[in-house]
Amino acid sequence: MARGRSKPTSSGSIEATNFPVLLTLDDLDPKAAKNTKAEAKRSSGWSSVRLAILLAILIPLAIFGYFRNRYTTSIQRIEKSLAMGDDQEALKEIKKLEKNSGLTAESAFLRARAYRHIGDDVAFSQFASIAKQLNYPEDKISTERLLREIQVGNVPNMDISIAEVMSVAEPDLEQIGPAIVYGRLGKLEFEKADAFLKFWSDTDPKTPWIDFFRGMLALSGRDADKSIELFENCARSYPDFVPVYRQLASAYLQARDPQRAVLALERYLKSNKDDLDAIGVLGTALFNLDRVDQVVELFEPLIESGKATIEMRIVLARIFSAKNEHKKVVDTLSSVAALWPEDVRVANLLSQAHQALGNTAESDRFAKAAEAGQADVQSIDGRLARLMSGTDRQAQQHYELGHILLHKQSREDGLYWLNLALSLDETFLPAHEDMVIYFNRINKPELAARHQRYINLRRGVQ
Repeated sequence: MARGRSKPTSSGSIEATNFPVLLTLDDLDPKAAKNTKAEAKRSSGWSSVRLAILLAILIPLAIFGYFRNRYTTSIQRIEKSLAMGDDQEALKEIKKLEKNSGLTAESAFLRARAYRHIGDDVAFSQFASIAKQLNYPEDKISTERLLREIQVGNVPNMDISIAEVMSVAEPDLEQIGPAIVYGRLGKLEFEKADAFLKFWSDTDPKTPWIDFFRGMLALSGRDADKSIELFENCARSYPDFVPVYRQLASAYLQARDPQRAVLALERYLKSNKDDLDAIGVLGTALFNLDRVDQVVELFEPLIESGKATIEMRIVLARIFSAKNEHKKVVDTLSSVAALWPEDVRVANLLSQAHQALGNTAESDRFAKAAEAGQADVQSIDGRLARLMSGTDRQAQQHYELGHILLHKQSREDGLYWLNLALSLDETFLPAHEDMVIYFNRINKPELAARHQRYINLRRGVQ
């Protein structure tokens, strides 16, 4: 309560101060004031409770929103990586997502898609099944499985299968398109692949895949300049599109430009550091630039770990041969010769190495092997040109090229043409016989047994 004060005068009397006296409700009604204070105290208490309840609701919502936003952002990064063909980066992001949020139906499906792109059929099948178990939409999983079959050309009728995947509502051409074109190219259906690319370009021109595949078509036709133009345009417009750098390197090598091939391969390997095929091509490009020390540094760890491909061993052996390190040539190629004694390149290098080491008998043996296969190797370019032009469309011609490549020059290329022979005529037994040889030599008896069982059934052998 505000009160005026009195002050004594000089005569001893009391004189009031000159400011007014103010009275509050506390002065007029002390009981009401007491009740008001109690009510205010209760109101303050309830406000604190309401605030606590509100915080208890909002804080979990904020945390949920944070993690949901992080999950959504991660999914977007994964989908972008898959669209840009950067499957290794997508897998890395998926594993990081699963570490933070656990395995979900969506992450399992995206894993399956990445493995489909890479060509890992075992992992693809595994994660497609997990996505199904976690109730991911079954129609999307079925489409993904059909796309894998189309991509490798393992369907009874390509046209019907493509029509099936294209019949879904609002087909995602970023995912469907590459599988279709790869399937067409795998079956050497170049005109149909080009027709689909025209449709795709009209429907969705803002995609890196159009120039990429047209570049591949030009490259297959030995038009290095056109393929380089298309690949470079793709790389400029979509610098994060990883597959283009691998094909660009092939185009540069075809144009005899190993310097730029090295740059393209180095960019590609940043995203696919374990791609042995690309590492092998990089070594070949470095070898052509006479940067042999870098080749040795690149390949020797892979030789020691047992991961080196035959192509890597051959390049390394050529380096050792040029340095007159003939014992290293023999050490590098002996294991290859034990499996593929008819390989002309290996036989030539070993014949020269053994001659330099004074091993006349071994030198003569390998020289005869090289001479026996030389005519076949010289026929490869002509056979390949006829097949690429569509002149030869029978399983026999595909098999003959595949057989020569498999045994005398390149296992991977030989396998490709043998598979094409079987796609034209699955009953063509010589191709199955070469498959048995190949899978037995690379220590995959279960795959060799499949082809052997087919051979036995066709021949009536029990």
